[in-house]
Amino acid sequence: MKLGFLGIIVFLFGCSLKDKIEKQNKAKTNADFIMENLNNRDVINQFPGKYFPANQIKPVLDALNKNCDLDSKRGKFVDFFTMMSNGKSQVAFIYEYFLKCDSLRFIYVYDLETKDPVLYRFNIEPLEKKNDMIIDPSKQLLYSGTKRKSESRE
Repeated sequence: MKLGFLGIIVFLFGCSLKDKIEKQNKAKTNADFIMENLNNRDVINQFPGKYFPANQIKPVLDALNKNCDLDSKRGKFVDFFTMMSNGKSQVAFIYEYFLKCDSLRFIYVYDLETKDPVLYRFNIEPLEKKNDMIIDPSKQLLYSGTKRKSESRE
C-alpha cells in the first residue's frame, strides 16, 4: 500500500515537473520572439494588457525604437532564473545588448502558474548594474569578450 502511494506521488511530481519545463520552454520561445521583434510595432501584442497598459508600454517601446537602433543591436541571451514569489512559480529570461543609446539588460518575467505562461514583468536596466539573477557573471555580455560596435573598430 505504501509503495503504491509513493508511486502516485512520484508520478504526480514527474508530471508536474514535465509541465513546468514545457511552460518554461514556451515562455523562453515567447521572450526570444519579443526580443527579436522589439523593433516591430505589432510586438506590443505580446505584452498582456492586464500587466502592461498600452499607454504605459507603448512609449517605452517607441523610445527604444527611436533612440536605440534595435536593428543593429549586438548581444545575446544571458541566463534564466527560476523563483517562487507569493507561492507562484516564475521564470525570468535575461538578455544583454550593446545598443546605440546605451548598453542594456532586458528581463522578461513569466508567471508559470497559469495554463500558459504569462509575461507579467518587463524590466530594462543598465548592463553595468549588478543583478542577482545572473549567478555566473562570466555569462554576462561585459565579460564575454563581445565588444561594443565602437570598440570593435579600434
